[in-house]
Amino acid sequence: MADYIIFIIIITLLWYWWNSITAYEIAYKEAKLTCRRLELQFLDDTLDVIKLRLCRHPKGHMQVCRTYEFEFSSDGDNRYKGYIKLGGLTYEGIDMDAYTQPS
Repeated sequence: MADYIIFIIIITLLWYWWNSITAYEIAYKEAKLTCRRLELQFLDDTLDVIKLRLCRHPKGHMQVCRTYEFEFSSDGDNRYKGYIKLGGLTYEGIDMDAYTQPS
């Protein structure tokens, strides 16, 4: 019985690890595309998970919801923060700090 429990724990951890990598790649791609589309600099080339929780999918099942934070710049001098939200592996939206347009 203990072997089955250990097996289930290992499978769950592997699933979570794989799911986290996939979610990071989706969020990274969206942040990079948004910065390119708005002609902004995507700084440090990284994202940080700032919020991780369970939430309910519109169809009713539970999923892992994540919010990632990244930094961008409009002029190369100032740093602004942006936030990418994912529900499971679905991109839900992006919020960005107000930034100054370069002249």
